[in-house]
Amino acid sequence: MMKKLWETLKTMSFKEAVDYIWEYYKIHIIGIVLGVAFLVSILSTIFGEKEETYEVMVVSQIPYDITEQFSNQVNEKYFDEFQVTVNNITSGGESIADLSYADIQKFWANIGANMVDIIVTNETIAEQMVEQEGILEVDEVVDESLLEQNGVELYQFGTESVYGIDTNQLDVFDDIEPFQDKVLIIPINSENHDKTTQFLETLLES
Repeated sequence: MMKKLWETLKTMSFKEAVDYIWEYYKIHIIGIVLGVAFLVSILSTIFGEKEETYEVMVVSQIPYDITEQFSNQVNEKYFDEFQVTVNNITSGGESIADLSYADIQKFWANIGANMVDIIVTNETIAEQMVEQEGILEVDEVVDESLLEQNGVELYQFGTESVYGIDTNQLDVFDDIEPFQDKVLIIPINSENHDKTTQFLETLLES
């Protein structure tokens, strides 16, 4: 089912894909979004004023305890102005078509609801997202000369622009082996591109 859905989606633009998912899966998406909103509301009530967050989605078979380790590390060492939260999608293999039914709904629902600010994934999935025209050019949020100065490998995915950066040259990922050989990409519809600039520049300069 997932492969058939992906075959349909990859013939569409990013906007068309989001519209298609919304048309056919809106009940599920509304349920997910309302569930998340309800949970956030409860947690905000329990723990007080809601802190600004920066949402990292990890689309890879990296266990929750490892992503939690990453989240704790970046929050403790680097950021005070906002809280970095990590959302895992761990099913499947190398491509979006390999994701489970539940995870592919979660994937598109979170992106469509502007709940993802940066994605950590493999090269194949990153390229598929670029083909969907759902990824922002890297130089929209960070100066490419800064990346080159730090020896960061850049990904163009067969285009003339840079859409992804390698995790291997960033110390925070270097400390956690499962995050090696991954690609950082930026959803075009994130509402926190200013935080993405701060996020990347901080990790580059650390």
